[in-house]
Amino acid sequence: MRIRAFFGAAAVAVLLLSGCGGSGSEGGPQPRPTRATGTVPTGGERRADGAELLYRAGGGHSAQNPAFAPDGRSMLLTEFSEGYNKGAAALGVLPLDGSRTPQKVLEDPDKAAVNLPGTSWNAAAGAFTFASDRESGHDELWLMTPGGTPERVTRHEDGSGYSEPSFSPDGAWIVFQQSWEPEHTAGKGDSAEQDSLWKVRRDGGDPVRLVDGRGTGTDNRQPNWSPRGDRIVFQRRTAGGEGWALWTVHPDGTGLRQVTDAPGEHTDPAWSPDGTYLVFSSNLGDLPNAQVFVVAADGGRPVRVTGEAAAYDGAPSWSPDGKWIAFESSPGGEADPAALWRIPAPALKP
Repeated sequence: MRIRAFFGAAAVAVLLLSGCGGSGSEGGPQPRPTRATGTVPTGGERRADGAELLYRAGGGHSAQNPAFAPDGRSMLLTEFSEGYNKGAAALGVLPLDGSRTPQKVLEDPDKAAVNLPGTSWNAAAGAFTFASDRESGHDELWLMTPGGTPERVTRHEDGSGYSEPSFSPDGAWIVFQQSWEPEHTAGKGDSAEQDSLWKVRRDGGDPVRLVDGRGTGTDNRQPNWSPRGDRIVFQRRTAGGEGWALWTVHPDGTGLRQVTDAPGEHTDPAWSPDGTYLVFSSNLGDLPNAQVFVVAADGGRPVRVTGEAAAYDGAPSWSPDGKWIAFESSPGGEADPAALWRIPAPALKP
């Protein structure tokens, strides 16, 4: 359950697609292709609920935030070096056929790069988007084309961080959340933990606010754009509250609508490829650890997908062909490093 943006990690490696031959951004370090040192599933490791292991990082690293490539043959991920949401963060691309070993090609000392599960990799843009502090003391939005180098999208100096970006279906826009860094919250008073949602064109320019956290007394995070382009889903709570609900909003900031209303922490929402369902993480029913659920995009009764009671399952993404749901899982809860798994998507009415 990823409910806080990440700022100023100690160190990071930005992992690009294998075959990248260029350098980093101007003045940055030169890429050196390497392979990650995690565990590649060789015997089809499975859980009792039918989930199949995709990748388990080694050395205490935590593999998180799976996001399918548009063709479904590979997956973008974030790997933390010191455990769940801890230490250096890096991006990798995991092949889903063949070796299933992420590729490392670029290292950025003292920086961090984090992607959002869901629609962070876009076919029309030919790129994936992520947040990084690689050129500043706060998170900005970036994008990268396969085989290319990081391109900075936003530039701002108000002490906040821009994070959790995802693409519009046509690749023209990026929606994201604005969060205030801990060291700046005292100066912002009650705007701390009242994150807002914005959108910006992929080639830069002035961001457009969609949901005003401070103006509504709410905390709004992890926006994912619908494949139909007509709605953006996100998680929302009353500022300072404990429970999270799923909401949607139109891309022009109108039409706010609550999707889930049961008590609990409903987070990490992403869309089914046809835009009719949402997949998310939840402790619905007072579960000791969050599990993966799906619910109709217009609301209704959630359907539980994973069933490993002793593990935290979260940050899910739906495969482009609709057959699989990928997710991160920590065997003892969120305190332990996570691995990436996938499970067959449930049969649902269209």
